[in-house]
Amino acid sequence: MARLMALWTLLSLFVSHSVAGGGKDPVPVNLGKVNTDADEDDPFIVTGNTQLLYASNKSGKFGIRIAQRSGKGFSAGKPIPDLNDKETDFRSPFMTRDFKLYFASNEVPDEKLKDLKNYDIKYRTQGRAPVIIPGISEKEDELYPWVTANGKEMYFSRKSKDGFVLFVARGPAMMPIGNAKEVGFPAGFHHATLSASGLVMYLQGPVAKDRVGLFRSKRSKAGAAWSKPEPLANLNSADATRGDMSPCLSGDGKKLYFASDRPQGQGGLDLWVVDTSGLKTTAE
Repeated sequence: MARLMALWTLLSLFVSHSVAGGGKDPVPVNLGKVNTDADEDDPFIVTGNTQLLYASNKSGKFGIRIAQRSGKGFSAGKPIPDLNDKETDFRSPFMTRDFKLYFASNEVPDEKLKDLKNYDIKYRTQGRAPVIIPGISEKEDELYPWVTANGKEMYFSRKSKDGFVLFVARGPAMMPIGNAKEVGFPAGFHHATLSASGLVMYLQGPVAKDRVGLFRSKRSKAGAAWSKPEPLANLNSADATRGDMSPCLSGDGKKLYFASDRPQGQGGLDLWVVDTSGLKTTAE
């Protein structure tokens, strides 16, 4: 009888753990035609989920492309003409609901300044030339802009001697953009994407064997401190050489797009998507 009770207790613990764990791990889906044997990175899903902006170095330099969604998934991406150049890299697109496009480029406007070449964050509205954002774009590299849904905060990454650091600035709804300050995470934890509520953040950070993984952080209210980033235990691939990186949440927060060189890809970094409902961190 004692052995039977012990077996029953063990079985009960196993069942309750399985239910609490939320069942099966989420299965990432490769974006198919979007990907090539080169690197596809920096995904951004446009409001309405019908278009995907991303960066690809298929032509030798990174340029920004756009893919259209149909009933069969996304089409192969097409280069945006003025955001592809043989001399310049264009990265990390982000588009607001009023179609203002933010991106980063290392364009050199004057050949005399070629030794000062670095990534700056710029924005443009339809039909106008790109504008560098003062106070955000400095002599260091700045990449990966993300404006919160209410427009009050702008997150971006700035390169330091120890790696990229996550910053937050007053957003465009509080014009002018500025007052940039560090979020408080160690160097290497950056490239943020936020939920519509502004209370959940996904970002990339260092994991074992000099690779990159995806993490989640939360806060109780706007302006509050962010929690320690925790790795997504049931998503990060141990078989990816470089890792999993460049997260982007869909507008409704139900999907997480990201880049990875995990197996079953088409070569280099590929773009993938996964449901957020089943994502678990090591702290959960």
